[in-house]
Amino acid sequence: MPSIVKNKLGYQNAKIWRDSQVTAGNTDPVLYLFIGNHVPYANESSPDSIVDTVVEEKTTWDNMYAAKKLTANDIELVIPKVTWYTNTVFQQYDDNVDETTLLTANTSTNVQPMYVITSERNVYKCLSNNSSANSTVEPTGDYTTSNGNIGTADGYKWKYMFNVKPSNKFLTTDWVPAPTSTNQLDYNVDEQGVVDGELTTILVTDGGSGYYHNEVTVSAFTTGCTTLTLANTTNVAANMSVSGTGIFTGAYISTVDTPNNQITLSSATTANGGGTGNNLTIVTRVYIDGDGTGAEATAQVADGNVANITVITIGTGYAESNAYIYGSGTGATARVVKSPKLGHAHNPAKELGATNAMFASRIGEIDTTEGGFISSDTSIRQYGLLVNPHKYSNSSAVTHSTANSVISQTTDVTLIAGSLYTLDEYVYQGSSANNATFYGYVNAQTTNQVRLTKVHGTFTIGLPLVGGTSGISRTATSVATPDFEPYTGTVIYTENVEKIDREDGQAENIKIVVKY
Repeated sequence: MPSIVKNKLGYQNAKIWRDSQVTAGNTDPVLYLFIGNHVPYANESSPDSIVDTVVEEKTTWDNMYAAKKLTANDIELVIPKVTWYTNTVFQQYDDNVDETTLLTANTSTNVQPMYVITSERNVYKCLSNNSSANSTVEPTGDYTTSNGNIGTADGYKWKYMFNVKPSNKFLTTDWVPAPTSTNQLDYNVDEQGVVDGELTTILVTDGGSGYYHNEVTVSAFTTGCTTLTLANTTNVAANMSVSGTGIFTGAYISTVDTPNNQITLSSATTANGGGTGNNLTIVTRVYIDGDGTGAEATAQVADGNVANITVITIGTGYAESNAYIYGSGTGATARVVKSPKLGHAHNPAKELGATNAMFASRIGEIDTTEGGFISSDTSIRQYGLLVNPHKYSNSSAVTHSTANSVISQTTDVTLIAGSLYTLDEYVYQGSSANNATFYGYVNAQTTNQVRLTKVHGTFTIGLPLVGGTSGISRTATSVATPDFEPYTGTVIYTENVEKIDREDGQAENIKIVVKY
């Protein structure tokens, strides 16, 4: 049976994660950003690969030495960054084209997705690309300009969606944050820019043939006339638009009397006209029929074909509409592009295909050590996302009311004072390094304490803890467990990176993008 999984499902899943941290109820998932793996790779310039296995998840837990709870301020929906630059064709919004196509670049034809971010960090949706012409004028303006409908001199028509502040931590070289409603006022959005049933674009589906625009000499006429005499009626047909001195704005030809070279107007003349130097302009007419109001459009004709249709007055309230082309030729047809339900810019994230969520947090925001939970002289080679872990020796997952904001996942051994071990080295209790009853790796240390990761075995008070590399032996007097029960909850994302060295006074901005 044919089926389709819509991009909207990805958006909905990403939004659920973001919204769950906004509500932060005790039934909502608790998210942590974790850091780990201070032990060198076999090849430090080539991080180890990761596979999605149970063993890999346990290894990730063993590597973990700290984690920081994420809040609603640390999660946002994001879209790939598409920067406006000149001489580029951008896809135009079309209700009859699948979203994937609209949001995907075609590098072979130099066509970019249907939205851009500009030098002012304004994000616009392309409503019309002037029949696939190059964009050469960067759009400017916001929702206060014609409800956000921005026309540029290159024939493009854009819809203002939102603005991103330079301080927004979710704006990167590759990603742009996107609001889900006009309630997120920090994105400079407002209901004023959202108009239901906007009619902004009409596409030519068949250019037809035999279409011409005319300048025709007309005999003198007086106010109130509906029948005019022309020099000729070549390429003049019923329903074509008429303009000129004394002609009612919006008038068109009701009938054509070819033998007598006369036309009947839909509306009487408003002033005297015609005669020498006062010709009429008779052009192809675009008639819009629908349940909205206000839309007006004109047709551009080239070599007898209707090449393009421009909406000169944007209509509103159109749920259903059709466009008809009247002129001297035959066969030209057009299609009205319908706006999304509730209007463009009602939900920018959804309209621009935000199926990604960025998780961004700063390790070292309180101070370098986050209040003593994270060593300032260790290194990071792995980070990721952890959901609903348990506190140590607890059978239930933490909740938003019980979860600590920062945790240490090291096993901390107190020792009799002595020489320091080598950082990152293997330490053990037992008869030999190969016959250890307890072991781990030195993550950090002080005069009387050593923090260990990758811990296995049974710790014994009173036995020496021996350095596998340094040979240093110090008697262990007590042990403190990590904050989380190992292997609980779910690791939903892990990334291995090249070594990040930490030092006093330093903080790390970690940003993870997850696609749903």
